[in-house]
Amino acid sequence: MTSASSQSPWLRTPAWDLCLLAFCWVPFYLWVVFGLGLGGEAFGAEPLGPRQSRDALVLAIAVALGFTYVHRHYTFLLVYGDKKAFGERARSYVLAPVFIVACVALARSADGVVLLKAGPTSVTPWILLMLTSGLWNVWHTVQQRYGICRVYAAKAKGGLELRAHANRDRMLLWSAIVLVAITLLLFRGETFAGISNARSVYAALSPLVASTSSRIVLGLMSAAIFGLFAWWLRHELAAPLTLRQRLPRWSFLLSTLALLGVFVVHGPIVGYLCFGAAHALEYLSFVHHFGRGKFERDPENKSLAATTLRKPLVWAPVLITGLGLAYLFLRDYRNTEVYLTYYVATSMLHFLYDGWIWKVRNPEVARPLGVGA
Repeated sequence: MTSASSQSPWLRTPAWDLCLLAFCWVPFYLWVVFGLGLGGEAFGAEPLGPRQSRDALVLAIAVALGFTYVHRHYTFLLVYGDKKAFGERARSYVLAPVFIVACVALARSADGVVLLKAGPTSVTPWILLMLTSGLWNVWHTVQQRYGICRVYAAKAKGGLELRAHANRDRMLLWSAIVLVAITLLLFRGETFAGISNARSVYAALSPLVASTSSRIVLGLMSAAIFGLFAWWLRHELAAPLTLRQRLPRWSFLLSTLALLGVFVVHGPIVGYLCFGAAHALEYLSFVHHFGRGKFERDPENKSLAATTLRKPLVWAPVLITGLGLAYLFLRDYRNTEVYLTYYVATSMLHFLYDGWIWKVRNPEVARPLGVGA
C-alpha cells in the first residue's frame, strides 16, 4: 500500500478548487432554472408557456455554446502556441486538421445521400457524422471529470493513485451515468418533451422499457450498479487517509453526482446544458492552472502559450473576452456551410487533441499539477 501524501490534497486552494473547478457550473444552473425558468416546475414554479420556454431555451443554449466555443479554442493554443508541444506530434497536428475538415466537408456535401433507410428515418453521411461527434463529445466530457478525479487521487495517494482504483473510479462514473439514464427512461419520460432531438431519443428508446420484462432487466441492472457503488466505496474507505486528504476528491465527486442529479430533477435538456457548461468552465480553470505551473518552471519559453498562460490573472480575461466576442461576431453566419464545417471540425479536433495532450502519466503533464507521473 502506498503511503498517504503529505502535500496539499487540493489542486490549488480550497476556494479555487471548489469555486472554479468543482462547482463552477452552479451560477449557470441557478440562472437557467431560477432566472430563465427552465425546469423551475420541479421546485413548484409555474411551467413556462410554449413561447417563453422556446425563447428561454434558445438563450440558454446560446450561452452554453458560447462557453463551449471559448474552451475548445484553448486546446489549439496549447498545441499550436507552444513549439515544444507541437513538435511532439508535428505531423499529426498538420495532417489531422486537413483530414477532419475534408471529412466534414464531404459529409456535408453528401447530405442527400441515403446510407441506410429504417422506416421514416434516413441515415445520411451528415447524420452519421453528427452521431459520431455527439457520442465522442459525451465520452470526452465524462472522461474529463474522470481525469480530474484521478489527479486528486494522485495527490492524495494512500493507494487511490493505483491503476486498480482508477478502474474502479471509471466504473463508478459510467455506472452512475447508466443509472441516471435508466431513471430518466423509467420515471421521467415527460422531461424529454421540450426539444425535438430529446423527443426523438425517447421515442426510439421508450419501447425498450415499455414491457414488464424490460423493466425487470433494467431493475436488475440498477441493483447491480448499486452493488458496484458499494464495492467502490469499500475500497475508497480502505485508503489510510484523513478526512482532510479525502475532501478535495470527494468534493469533486459530489459535484459530479450533483450534476447528474440535475438530469433527474429537471430532465435531460437542463441536465445536458449544465453538464456542458461545467465541462467548459472547469476546462478553462484547469488549463490556466496547468499553464502557470508548466511555464513558470520554464522562464526561457517565449511561445504564445507560455506568454499567455504564465500570467492567468492578466491574460485569462483577455483570451476569454476575445473568444467570446468572436463567437458573437459569428452569430449571423452560424447557418452557413462554412461555419458548420468549421464548428464541427474544430469540435472533433478538440476531442482528438485533448486525448493526446492530457495524459497524467506523462511527466510533462504530471509535474505542473503537483503529482507524480
